[in-house]
Amino acid sequence: MKIVAIMGSPHAGNTLEQLEMIGEKLGVHDDVDFGIINLKELDLKACTGCFVCFIKGDSSCPLKDDRQMLLEKLDAADGVIFATPVYSMHVSYLMKAFIDRFACTFHRPRFFCKYAMGVVVTGNMGAKETLSYLKMTAKVWGFDYVGGLAYAMAPRNTSMKVSAFKKDRTDAVVEEFYQAIRSQRPQRLSFSDLMMFQMMRAVYQKLETMSPYDYQYWKEKGWFEPKTKYFCENVKINPLKQAVVRFVTWIIKRQMEKAFKD
Repeated sequence: MKIVAIMGSPHAGNTLEQLEMIGEKLGVHDDVDFGIINLKELDLKACTGCFVCFIKGDSSCPLKDDRQMLLEKLDAADGVIFATPVYSMHVSYLMKAFIDRFACTFHRPRFFCKYAMGVVVTGNMGAKETLSYLKMTAKVWGFDYVGGLAYAMAPRNTSMKVSAFKKDRTDAVVEEFYQAIRSQRPQRLSFSDLMMFQMMRAVYQKLETMSPYDYQYWKEKGWFEPKTKYFCENVKINPLKQAVVRFVTWIIKRQMEKAFKD
């Protein structure tokens, strides 16, 4: 079982300490191969927003750096931990640069039957907002997001005093993460998960000319087929939620078709 942690801290401080602790807890299981990728040590250029990855595919990106190596690591992993300190109520610049370099994955999700968790370290505020962003990113990319962990720790170069969060959920979340990967548990879909899939499908079916690469990707995956319920089959779907989502999507599609005609 390969688990990789993507660390967005620019130095070996609190975030690394927490990841190493999580790695030790995962290490009690003999089948776990755990590793940390420090984004600071990689050549990861800033996305310029040229849209080439959207129009021609990510292999056509003009930036030549370690992105492909990172992609191979993600593809090979069974589980991924996204870890970042909280900077200005958000992820660090390193984590944001990493996410931006995989921007086209928001259009063409690929990390299915893989599991993710988020880890954030803050000196004061922003943990909830930052974890929420990591969760959204992981889910849209295709991961089954198991859970998040937030830690309150004083920056090491300050005399700041920080009170730890009242409840430490590390053991429970780490064990759930491991067991989800081990059992390949079905992804439990929320109403918003189902709605997102149906809405994206409705949009991309209309983009054969405007965004042909995205359209072809979705078509090849079979996601336009009427019987397709979600991106992948290893999911658990509530029939009532599915019915409501289909009805709402039908209404929205009719409005979209009218807008396209106008």
